[in-house]
Amino acid sequence: MRPAAIPAGSWPRRMPVELAAGYCGEASAEAFLRRVGKEYPLPRVAEGRRRLWLRDDLDMAIAPDGGHRDLAEEL
Repeated sequence: MRPAAIPAGSWPRRMPVELAAGYCGEASAEAFLRRVGKEYPLPRVAEGRRRLWLRDDLDMAIAPDGGHRDLAEEL
């Protein structure tokens, strides 16, 4: 199993599968890949064996409303 990786300090705009998995909170790249095409987007860059996901695409999958909530509804 390939562990998910979290870079120190910041997340790059384009991420290979291990970083994308960590960004989405998955335990492994394989767990992330099982959800790609369903809950997570397909990679934006797909050239040969190279697959890269965009941080913005992953953000939309994680929080489709952009992460904005009506705090009044929570009170």
